[in-house]
Formats: sequence, C-alpha cells, structure tokens
Amino acid sequence: MAGRGSFGMAALLLGLALLLLAPLHRHYPRCRVASVAATAPAAPAAPAEPAAPAAPAIPRNLTIAIFGGSTTACGGASSRDNCWTYVFGRALEALTNSSVTLINRARGGTEADYFSSCFPRYLSGPKPDLFLLEFAINGGNVTRLVESIYRHTDIPVALVRQMACFPASRYAAGDPTARVSWPEQREEQRTAGYVYRLHEFDLVNELVPYYGSPCSRESLPKLFETRIAPGQHLGDLGHRLLGEFVARELVRNWGAINNASRRAGAPAGSTERESCFYADEGGSSANSIETAFAPEGEGWAFVEKVPGRKDKICWQSAVPGSRLVSVAPVNFDRSTMYLEYSNRPAKLRVSCGPNAAPGGSETFSEITALHGMNGTMVKSASLNGQCHGQRLTVEALDAAPDRLARVCGISMFASG
Repeated sequence: MAGRGSFGMAALLLGLALLLLAPLHRHYPRCRVASVAATAPAAPAAPAEPAAPAAPAIPRNLTIAIFGGSTTACGGASSRDNCWTYVFGRALEALTNSSVTLINRARGGTEADYFSSCFPRYLSGPKPDLFLLEFAINGGNVTRLVESIYRHTDIPVALVRQMACFPASRYAAGDPTARVSWPEQREEQRTAGYVYRLHEFDLVNELVPYYGSPCSRESLPKLFETRIAPGQHLGDLGHRLLGEFVARELVRNWGAINNASRRAGAPAGSTERESCFYADEGGSSANSIETAFAPEGEGWAFVEKVPGRKDKICWQSAVPGSRLVSVAPVNFDRSTMYLEYSNRPAKLRVSCGPNAAPGGSETFSEITALHGMNGTMVKSASLNGQCHGQRLTVEALDAAPDRLARVCGISMFASG
C-alpha cells in the first residue's frame, strides 16, 4: 500500500509538471485571443500635390542685360577683355555651349534709383532672358529698381554683390577703424534680395576662404586696382574671379533663379502712374531731360559728362542764383530728382510754384551731398511734396566753376 501510494504521488507531480512546462514548448498549440482594440481603418490617400513647373533649360541663344556702376562699366580693368562682364560672357559660353549676348547698361558713379526711372526705355531691342544687377558699391534703392523691372516685365532678376576697400590707404596701414568704410550700400541689395526672393552672387563669400579679408594689406594689391583710387575698383584678377564666379554659379542655380514660385510671395508693384525725364542714350528724345527744362536767363547749359563724348547728359550751372525752370507744368504726388555730385557739389533749392513773387513757391528740398569717392556720382534726392499744374524750379544757390550744379533726371509718380 505504501509503495502504491508513493507511486501515485510521483505520477501526480509528473502530471502537474507537464502541465506547467508544456506551453513553453514550440509545438504547443497556442490560444488565438482576439485583440480588444479594433484595427484603425487606413486613412484615404492624400491628393497628390501639383508638380512644380519644370525650370526652363538654359537657352542655346542666351541674352543677359546687366545694370551697374563703374565696376560693371569696366572700372579698374586694364582692358575691356579683362572686365568681369566680358569674362563672365566667355565663361558662360564655355560652360553651356550657348551663344551669349550681353547688354551692358552700366553707368559709372550711378545709383540703382536712376535706372528705375522710366524703365521701359531699356526694353527696346532683344528681350533678355535675365537681368543682373550690380550696385553693391554705389547703392541706392535697389528694391525700387526691381519693382520697376517687375512692373513692366516678368524677366527674372539676380543680384551680383561685389566689394570695395575705400580708402585703401587705411586698410593697408592696418587702421583698426578702417572697417567703418566698408560699403553699407551692399545692404541695399540684401534688402532687395529678401523682399523679392532674389538669388545673390556674393563675391566676398567666395573669396574669403582663399584670400582672407579682401581688404588686408596682403590681399588688397592682388584683388584691386591700386594706381587710381586704390581699393575703389577691382583689378584684373578681381574682375576675372568675379566673372568666372558669376558664370559658374548662374549655371548651377539657373533652375532656382527661373523658378516662378520664387515670385509668388513677392509684393505687387505700385499702381501709380509714372512720368519722367531722363539723361540717357536709350529711349525717345521726347522724354530727355534736355526737353524738360529751359534755363531762365544765363547760367545753365546741357553738357557732356566727359568732354569729347557725344552723350550730353545733364543740365549744368556754375553761376550762383541761376534758375532752371521746367518748360511745362508738372504733376506728381511724389518725385525723385537725379543730381550729379562732385567732391564739392553746389547747394540746390528745388521748389514748385510761380517763378515770380518771392515766397510764392513751395520749397521741396535744399540739397547738398558728398559721396566720398573720387570723381562724380549720380545720386537721388526725394522731393517731399506734391506739385500739380505748377512749374518746377531748381536754383543753384552757391554754384561756382569748382562747385558745379548738375540736374540729370526726374521721375514723377501720381496716384490713380
């Protein structure tokens, strides 16, 4: 009995062990327990986003219009072939196997504002595939120029930001305060690039890894012209590096520059009506600044910027108190006048109203400005006020042979 009881107990223990260990074996049939959480239905597929329009390929015949100041007019280069614009054209042809036509609208010592006046005058002839703007030194309201371009055309715009180290003598001497003369005008381009989502080719960012500070005593003589106004213009090496850099980056960024969505968030252009008189080789002579004014008495003459050249560009006076009076009444709610300054500019008074009876005119501006560089420079001056049905008068208050007064253009905007 005792043996039989021991055997039964052993069998019972063995059975319990099998019950406990069997579920761990890989062949044990497991229970399939339904999940209490229902499977979420698959979300419907989102509608496909419309594909962005493909960026155009670089044309086989490429036309590029360039606006800028003296560097783009080849200042500092030893010859036209060494100028950055022509280096750029040759490099672009080599990179793209395209035939490149350049329309160079550069004008030395001229701010961006001047080119924004009556912009359609630049649209005669071949239609450009791209506008390049270079005003990193002369500055001016680059944003207004871009607005003028987009008011009249859908041609894309890109910015070229070059540099200057003026006055170079302070940089070369290691003057710690020299950095204050770094051109703040570059910021005008930065603003335009931000507002209109424009692509920028920045030479400084390109050169610093290889040359360090372009204005150091080691780099300046390599990159800049040093015989006349050292540091004001790029030299042959600087021109070559700029031209090749812009060509290379233009090819690399052609799709982005021509992407229409870049313009989607840009502000709309002004709806004001523009009328203007300009001093330039392009456009109808009916809008020439020469036809806008008639000198009252003696003292004003329409002159050549450079003696011996055919392009007469500005009204000029060396006679104190002489007045330049518009031929016809003018109408504007806001206006800008373009005045050429030398190192000793005359003081001008600009007014609207009758040309007789002292005190009968409204004075808009009394203007005196120094541009701080050698030679002359066309600068803009806002005329703060309205003029409707009255003549415009510019009086040279203290003009003299070494203090010339020059009026080179006027741009007028009226609402409606």
